[in-house]
Amino acid sequence: MTVKMEPASFPLVYMDYNGQVINCLHGYASDMQTDYMRGTITPIQKDRKVTWHIDKYGSKIQGLTLEVRSVDGTRLIESTQIKDYTETKTEIQGSLILKDLIEEQEEYTLVLLVTTDRDTIRYYTRIRQAEDSHMDEKIAFVYDFHKKTFLKDRSIARYLEANEEGDNTTYQTVNIHSSFQQITWGNLSIKQTSKPVLSVQDLNKETASMRLDYFVTIGEAYYRVSEFYRIRYGTERMYLLDYERKMNQIFRADADSFAKNKIQLGIVDPGIAMKESEDGNVIAFYQENSLYSFNATDRKCICLFSFYNAENDDLRNTYPLHSMKILSVEETGNIRFLVYGYMNRGRHEGHMGIQVYYYNSMLNTIEEDVFIPYSKSYELLHYNMEQLSYVSKNNIFYFILDGTIYSVDLTSKASQIVVKDLREDSFKVSRENNMIVWQTGTDSYHSSELILMNLNSHKQTKIKAPTGYYIAPIGFMRTDLIYGIANKQDIIKDNTGKITFPMNQVFIQNESGDILKQYREDSIYVVGGEVQDNLLTLKRVRGMESSPDTTEETNLPTEETNLPTEETNLPTEVHYTTIEDDQITDNMEEIKRKNKIEVAATQTYEKIVQIALKSDIPVQNIKFSEPKEVLFEGGREIILPRNEEEREVYYVYGQEGIEQIYAEPSEAINLAYRIAGVVINEDGEYVWTKGNLATKNQIMKIKATLATEEISAAAICMDTILKCEDITRNTQYLLNQGATIQSILTENLEQAQVLMLAGCSLESVLYYVNQDIPVMALQMDGTAVLIIGFNELNIVLMDPTTGTIYKKGMKDSTAWFEENGNQFITYIRH
Repeated sequence: MTVKMEPASFPLVYMDYNGQVINCLHGYASDMQTDYMRGTITPIQKDRKVTWHIDKYGSKIQGLTLEVRSVDGTRLIESTQIKDYTETKTEIQGSLILKDLIEEQEEYTLVLLVTTDRDTIRYYTRIRQAEDSHMDEKIAFVYDFHKKTFLKDRSIARYLEANEEGDNTTYQTVNIHSSFQQITWGNLSIKQTSKPVLSVQDLNKETASMRLDYFVTIGEAYYRVSEFYRIRYGTERMYLLDYERKMNQIFRADADSFAKNKIQLGIVDPGIAMKESEDGNVIAFYQENSLYSFNATDRKCICLFSFYNAENDDLRNTYPLHSMKILSVEETGNIRFLVYGYMNRGRHEGHMGIQVYYYNSMLNTIEEDVFIPYSKSYELLHYNMEQLSYVSKNNIFYFILDGTIYSVDLTSKASQIVVKDLREDSFKVSRENNMIVWQTGTDSYHSSELILMNLNSHKQTKIKAPTGYYIAPIGFMRTDLIYGIANKQDIIKDNTGKITFPMNQVFIQNESGDILKQYREDSIYVVGGEVQDNLLTLKRVRGMESSPDTTEETNLPTEETNLPTEETNLPTEVHYTTIEDDQITDNMEEIKRKNKIEVAATQTYEKIVQIALKSDIPVQNIKFSEPKEVLFEGGREIILPRNEEEREVYYVYGQEGIEQIYAEPSEAINLAYRIAGVVINEDGEYVWTKGNLATKNQIMKIKATLATEEISAAAICMDTILKCEDITRNTQYLLNQGATIQSILTENLEQAQVLMLAGCSLESVLYYVNQDIPVMALQMDGTAVLIIGFNELNIVLMDPTTGTIYKKGMKDSTAWFEENGNQFITYIRH
């Protein structure tokens, strides 16, 4: 038996701010982990009044409850049953003054529980009492700028930074660096067909990040448009810090989209996902939250899966918080694919999770293999699925969730943990997702063994480091593994806790254990690598003394790889200097697709995207259809084995959600600095955000202290940091006992998280000084200073070597700290 997907049934909740409708919230059918639900933030005024309205969509609402929780979800601050509200046939309007239990500028999670005649539905948003954040002006600016792009109003040109960074050859993505002509839609005959929905993504006293989502038409074609704004309020004017607009055409499966050997996709991101069968007769492609297939043999174009319904414009159907991934395409036309994220409608409406589907071409049906629920955010789920999601040839589904690799047998529905507690830098996945490698042990810098696994054969191969060496994976070139080994005595850990892992040899090895290439140079060490397409880039340093090396190139056995070498006595202290990268190219010819994605230039639409098929297709003979879903008894939900291990990781959020996850805060801050993002820790707390600095600030309670022969500058800096948190310790004694700066601060700042920020810029660490948190800076000569203030031209230093507090120019300070390696240490308060 088959059936069409059920329509959406959940109500929508909108937050109100001073009469402005913001933050459309979609309901969840189960409890979510609040520390990951970062989707929107709703500002509230000094009176703590929260106002909302509910679009019922025909639901019978029987009760409302409002909860306020700490961001990490551990504390329930308020739970109030709401009885005072106004209800009409179509909507409910209500408001509530929160209890006097929240602090200004502190972030919380608000959960609105809506009880219907069927279930209790949960709606999440963050809240912050921020009456001095000028949100009225910021929201008005966003709507005004948006409107003026359609009116071609020249007044918005003052906010643009048009330069060579802007691509003026495509309407798919325009940004603050694009020309005025490009920002204002050029010569497109464009018509806006829906009211923009405004979402507040982040807000601070000075800055805010917001998004507008809406639909437009150009002729008969529909497009989804999303605009991102990052703005700063100034006393004299508003500043547009960043702007980006993306538009993507919604594919119409009809004859107008086909011409000879082309499928016209229109104005879309050229990086769309496409997979083809081995003979090239069947393709599947994913465009704008819908998945399609085309069978050239049968001349069938099928919309395999989409929540979107062309018959109505229900906003719930177009909610884009989900994605799809094509897993396999068979010559018969059968296709296996994933749908993951928030389920807009259907069997799992309102749930977050992973669906594995199988399309049967002969029956024109799709059938759910398994559904795996997930209680964290879509952004994190998307990041995980992009890292690893693969179905083997014998129908075993492999995927990663939060540092654990799982396998699910799609036939028996049995699940198990393959490996758990993986650090972000301790494993690598091949581009096709069919090969993975991970380090054994819990420490990425002290692992003696790699496990290489082929997900089709399920075979695991051990690669052991030689005696006296540690081993680390770098990546894959196709299915060939790249890894390096570092002599234990070359690895150094400075007194800040920063570890340098210098690999004096790098190997490229195939699955059979054969060494294809061995890379080494005297006195040169590899400290990292990155693979893009067929190019391996090695990040390198030069050591003051070279390590004796007795390793010989050899062919290695399949089951276990041992790299023979002798342990040697090496210098206990090695200094490394960064040198230029080196590159290795994979000379193997890329596998050419029989069908390919092309970008074509047109006069009216500029760049458009199309799929060039391997042969011409008679357009008049193409059949278009949608499959029905197979009904089955019982459920196919998989509850995964639990892994309770907590990881210390740092999430970098950008415009599109999670950009990257790091084990080290310095790496996370450096990326967030480049993309103007934010860094969040495992508890949902802000670690860093860009552009939220006052013009000046100084920690006035810090006084100058002079270092002596008995008390070092580093000890004085640590004593001062601890005193800022009302803690008194003899840190010099602890240093004399062999403790590191990192361990001393971590053990004593129990209500804080210590951050080792080596390699971050001076500008980025001023974020902490702005919050009255001092920043310790180590120098090459072993001394240290505290950064305790700043203004537009200078920073303020407490220097124990002179026992003074003084100003130093921003430019001179930046150069000085860079010369000393930008060795910064600070913390955030819990």
